[in-house]
Amino acid sequence: MAAGTLYTYAENWRAYKAQIAAQYSGVHLKVASTPPAFTFGQTNRLPNFLNSFPLGKVPAFQGDDGFCLFESNAIAHYLSTDALRGSTPQASAHILQWVNFADSEIIPPASAWVFPTLGIMQFNKQATEQAKEEVKRMLLVLNQHLNTRMFQRLDKLRKNAFASVILFGTNNDSSISGIWVFRGQDLAFSLSEDWQIDYESYNWRKMDVDSEECKTMVKEYFAWEGEFKHVGKPFNQGKVFK
Repeated sequence: MAAGTLYTYAENWRAYKAQIAAQYSGVHLKVASTPPAFTFGQTNRLPNFLNSFPLGKVPAFQGDDGFCLFESNAIAHYLSTDALRGSTPQASAHILQWVNFADSEIIPPASAWVFPTLGIMQFNKQATEQAKEEVKRMLLVLNQHLNTRMFQRLDKLRKNAFASVILFGTNNDSSISGIWVFRGQDLAFSLSEDWQIDYESYNWRKMDVDSEECKTMVKEYFAWEGEFKHVGKPFNQGKVFK
């Protein structure tokens, strides 16, 4: 695994690409975004930093083996697995297409929304609201694509599994959990590279089908209603895989 350190400033959304790639790939990525590890405008102007990253730009990645990269897309690509990069030229092209979409269609209006809020740019209420709505619209397009892509990758699993997965809570305070039913006694995700994208990001627990807990949870998750006491957040939306 390409373990290393990501230098950036706090809340830099370009750095999120690398962090997301690392999380999905299981890469141990240290993030240096606050003093004393990193001070934007100071650390990235020091000679030893510029020796590794001549432009002084962040995010910047330095591997534990000394390998250095700047530019967010290049870092995310390096930290990804073959499944994330695309295992065929066609899959890689599709992934690159949506990465470029995010850079050109989401980040510019996001800047027009976020920068005035942070006081970096002059605030214009009308322009900020327009930018906010544009970001929401583009994120909806991206989310629809990601949902479609995820279920395409899981298509071969349909004959061997059934699931009800629920998003709980609200923006910035949410969680995902669900109930999966497989053929056999073990998780099926490890059997195919297409199914391995993020299953290790979740905690899995084999339930006792005769327990009251299991009966209650199955009823709640399949009906999408109930107390969901084990979650502690309200139902938001659900998705069925079958």
